[in-house]
This record gives sequence, C-alpha cells and structure tokens, in this order.
Amino acid sequence: MGIIERKKREKALRREYAMEAAMAIYNEEGYHAMTMEKIAERCEVSRASLYLYFKNKDEILIGAIVAHMAYFTDLLQDLYDNREQMRDSLLAELWGRFIDFHEKKPDTFHASVYFGNSEMIVNLPEHLRKSINESGSRVVKLQHRIVAWGIEAGVFIDCNPMTLSEVIWTSFLGITQLERSKQALSHKNHYETTRTLALEILSRGIIKKLSAIPEQR
Repeated sequence: MGIIERKKREKALRREYAMEAAMAIYNEEGYHAMTMEKIAERCEVSRASLYLYFKNKDEILIGAIVAHMAYFTDLLQDLYDNREQMRDSLLAELWGRFIDFHEKKPDTFHASVYFGNSEMIVNLPEHLRKSINESGSRVVKLQHRIVAWGIEAGVFIDCNPMTLSEVIWTSFLGITQLERSKQALSHKNHYETTRTLALEILSRGIIKKLSAIPEQR
C-alpha cells in the first residue's frame, strides 16, 4: 500500500472512530451534552486533531447518519433488484430490512429519527441539511418503488403506493420509538413481540392472498 493510500485509509478510520464515539455519547448523554472535547476524549485523540476531520459535532453526527442511511439504501436496492425472486415474501423482506437498519446501529438509527423529526435539521448549515435530505430522499424513493411494484405485481392491495409505503414504514418506526421510550421509563421492552404482531396484522391487511402471508425472517 502506497503512502497516499495509507493516509486516506488512516483518515477514513479516524473519521469512523470519531463518529462511533459521538454516537456512543449521544446515546448515553443526549445531543445537547455532546461536545467536541468529549468526542475527542472518547476516541483518544486531541481536540485539535479532531478538528482536522470535522468542524463541529453536527458534522460528525450527520456523517454517521448519512453513512448509515447509505447502508439502508443498499439493503433496499438489493430487495428491489431481487423483487421477482422475493415476490411471495416481499412484505416480510421489506420489514426485515427495516429491522436490519435498526439493529445494525440502533444509536445512529435513533439519531436519524431525532434529526428528521425535530427543529434540529432546520438549524443545520445548508450543506449538512442538503446531505441528510438527499440520503433520506433516496431511501424514501426506493421504499415507494418496492411498494409500487408490489401493487402492480398483484402482491399488495390496490391503493396509493406512496401512502401504503408510508403506512408500512411509520408502523415500524412507531414501534421502535414506543419500545425505546418504554425501555427508558420502565426498563420494559416488548420490541420483538410487538414487531412480529405488527407484521402479521399488516400482512393480513396488505397482502392480497392470505395464503401467501410469509413468516418473518
């Protein structure tokens, strides 16, 4: 490996360490308690070194969110590319990709929800706002394409594909947020049971033939 390639790899690794440190602090203390000093201390670099890679904590957080959204985009693209083969389990496969997106990096998942559903995004610099909006737009478009194909192929009931896509996604999103709140308040969590029941209910209402209802993977 040449010097230039090694330096690029080292830079990428340091950025990744910083994003992981930031997400850990976000999960433990919340957004407003985060500082560049805490992030630098967590990833064992000087604050001056951290500023070589990021201007502020928002850049770090948005970088982590956008990277995780790219992972989600890949999951959805794979489903769309293989939709014919997964026709009989399309809803379960889509639901399974939601689960993968959530469980791979739960802290980043919840941070993306926080920035997407609050005034925080309005206060971001334009380039960061554009970055998160574009990554979110790619995800939404793919979800709509998958659901639209399901309707056209006769797998799902006839309805507005954008509305149905939003119903499926917000059902999953609502469960994750409810169970996170329950865990924080009472240390109780019924996430797996609730999401399994939700998929069954959605399947009965969305899939045209009940005999085609797949088991959750």
